Amino acid sequence: MSKQVLRAELQTLLQLSHPKISLEAFETTLQSITTSFDWTYFVERAIATNLAGYLLPHPEIAEKYYPDNVLQKIKSYQQRIQLHSSFLREEILQLAPKLQAANIPFALLKGWDLHFRQHISLKKRQISDIDIYIEPSSLNALNQLLQKEGFQTFGVVYKSKWHQKLLPQHAPLHAIKGAIQLDIHTDAFAAVHQIKLQLNFENCVLLDLNGVQIPVLSKKLSGQFLGLHLSKHLEALQQFKGAQIIDLLNECLSKDGLGPKEKKRMQALESFLERAQTMTFNARYPYDAFFLQQLEGTPLPFNLKMRQFAHRIKPKNDIVNSLILAFFDVFPNKNYLTQLYGNGSYWTLNLKRLKVLRHKR
Repeated sequence: MSKQVLRAELQTLLQLSHPKISLEAFETTLQSITTSFDWTYFVERAIATNLAGYLLPHPEIAEKYYPDNVLQKIKSYQQRIQLHSSFLREEILQLAPKLQAANIPFALLKGWDLHFRQHISLKKRQISDIDIYIEPSSLNALNQLLQKEGFQTFGVVYKSKWHQKLLPQHAPLHAIKGAIQLDIHTDAFAAVHQIKLQLNFENCVLLDLNGVQIPVLSKKLSGQFLGLHLSKHLEALQQFKGAQIIDLLNECLSKDGLGPKEKKRMQALESFLERAQTMTFNARYPYDAFFLQQLEGTPLPFNLKMRQFAHRIKPKNDIVNSLILAFFDVFPNKNYLTQLYGNGSYWTLNLKRLKVLRHKR
């Protein structure tokens, strides 16, 4: 299969949103835009992929070349994500001392790790929630503390006891207070992802922010976690944002200490990132094909749908346990259905889940 040719708007989007773009390269790229350039499509895809926040690295140059309506949409996007993230950041600064006082070790993950450790601007990277890693033994204590702080907490509801035993979740607790959402992790990945990465507090770094201690992952461990997290999305062909690639451009993608399967994933990811930076995508690589489909916002092509389906039905355990899990995938327990669809008879709720009946709540 031949190399994929990007639309001019998408190629320009990737060039302008690169975190290391120089002032000269930024202006040269904007100067090369022709009159046929579709600015509406450009800004639509920039916002949809969360890349819009990176499009004003040199504001004085941007104001010379961006059409006024495009510039205002980008600024509006930045203001919106900054406002939401500011609420989340304030919650972290208030919550961190309380967790430490309660002797609950924790570390921030993903976007907040990047913000506090690398000083990533809240106007650039969209952060929707707060991801926190804790030890499984701290789960009950944290749940009680969050409820005391006004959060409504939700534990993971499994389809069956077999799912809970064989396919435990990596984020078994969620908490909501207004527009603030917390995802509490007790592992790097769920068992279903078949990715092993040991998160531990020995590899954490304590940052001091005006007397508040903010624990984050070490640079090496953070790079491994973010890299494997992106590979998880690419491998399963599940939605991800272009900004996840930018996350990795300043990270250390060390394979040191990883298992064979994880090293293989990182090697495939490194190869993909190299093509992404040079924009030499090739549709014969599933990572490339899926990234381009997400970048374009087009329907998933048939070959990727089949790959996605094959990934979903791939056994996650031995044959006997896989058959048991498959049975409960079709016939989950009543508590699971009630949590999703409210009260009703078992068969009515399950038919709604299977989309045989229309769901109304």
